[in-house]
Amino acid sequence: MPPKKPKKQLTKLPDENLKQSAIEREAMLNRFGFIPVSILKISRGRLSSQMFNYQHESDNQRLLVRDPETGVMRSRPGNEFHYSSNRPTASIMPAELVQYFIKYYALPGQVYLDPFMGQGVQMQVAKVLGLDYYGYDCCEEYVRYIEGIVQRIDDGETVIKVNLGDSRKPDQIPDGIGDFSFHSPPYWDIEYYDDSEAQLGYNQTYDDFLQGMEDVARAWMPKFKPGAFHVVNVNDFRRDGIFYPYHADTIKLFQRAGWQMHDTWVIEGLVGGFPRMFAVNKNKTRIAPKIHEYALVFRKPEG
Repeated sequence: MPPKKPKKQLTKLPDENLKQSAIEREAMLNRFGFIPVSILKISRGRLSSQMFNYQHESDNQRLLVRDPETGVMRSRPGNEFHYSSNRPTASIMPAELVQYFIKYYALPGQVYLDPFMGQGVQMQVAKVLGLDYYGYDCCEEYVRYIEGIVQRIDDGETVIKVNLGDSRKPDQIPDGIGDFSFHSPPYWDIEYYDDSEAQLGYNQTYDDFLQGMEDVARAWMPKFKPGAFHVVNVNDFRRDGIFYPYHADTIKLFQRAGWQMHDTWVIEGLVGGFPRMFAVNKNKTRIAPKIHEYALVFRKPEG
């Protein structure tokens, strides 16, 4: 009979290593509510419901602003917000997604830079988590709205600076201050923002739009500290039957602008309502119903 093979001996970790691992696991659960893995399953919840956002405000609401002469808070004249009757409005950033990436890559007291403020959700979550915030957007109507939110939430404990302007020329942002960014860039002309010529997709081809995005990535590089994290939330899309690999194109343009690719997350759960509803029809045309997005993580090179 052949000799029996000796049983494999399992390596036993020292008790102190097991205890430390348990402590670290508990700390991570307390911080995030789960142990993060590369496919994130995040849903909107209480934090999103607490955010001010443009699309949930009534059409005739007037936001309070401070009278520069008297210091009295009063309604801004003519500050009614309305929806476009014939164009789709922009999507609302989930607050829980912003919260996750701030907690993962940033610390209270650090500086959050945002080249695309959108409806101001990123700004509000940065405030909740104790980060200073500097933002840019070229949509005057959104910026006016965000200024009203600042009046509601600014208690002087953190810095909040919002700027109306072209994100390709962030002249109002000091160099070398940024520790972190998380944002969702524009989607060419898939979503409507406004008709400003500073809109990157305004009367542009897709290639011209990507060049504008590269200009933004390059212009904001000096605004960050070496080693800073820059997280970009994007997804691929179709237009007129043509597939556009936006996340892959975003990686290329950021690398051309000098950013280092650091990591990639796949986000599941925040999209998928319509793809799930029409999954059968999508599959019949040999098109995968997409229920995910990407978070592309870049870093500013050290030194």
